[in-house]
Amino acid sequence: MRRFDHGGLLLAEYQGKLFEKSVELNCSTGIFVRRFIHSELLKKLDVNNPVMVSLDVNEGLDSITEQFGETDYGKDKYSADVMFWMGYMYRYISYTREASTKFVMDLWDYKKMSDLYYSFHTQDPEWCVRSMLEMLNLTENVFDNNYRLKEQIAKSGSY
Repeated sequence: MRRFDHGGLLLAEYQGKLFEKSVELNCSTGIFVRRFIHSELLKKLDVNNPVMVSLDVNEGLDSITEQFGETDYGKDKYSADVMFWMGYMYRYISYTREASTKFVMDLWDYKKMSDLYYSFHTQDPEWCVRSMLEMLNLTENVFDNNYRLKEQIAKSGSY
């Protein structure tokens, strides 16, 4: 596990603000999240180095819009507060567990994260991660590629 240092904080704050500002787009939360998952911006963010990304939220949203185009598809939008917490937590987990954001979002999709917001948003991020793992009957091993590989080999019986 990686220590949550100043670089991690910069990235988590940036991604939180990016998600928060996404409510100003004409598309729904689901469309924004889908575009974000497949964006070039996320590839840069997943390097988890603040030097690799311009930390200007407007530039980030513009890059996603340039990549995928304008859309007004969908109407369901989450509140700015929910979106900030979601974005922050996804980056916090990705940074500290050194896991891709897509992997983290596969574990906890944006709808689940929204459901957790009211109970979790005032808690310490580490407490949130432990509780979220517990809810899925998972351990920290889920973030360990070698452990997951060994688990698959053991299940297949080909060791």
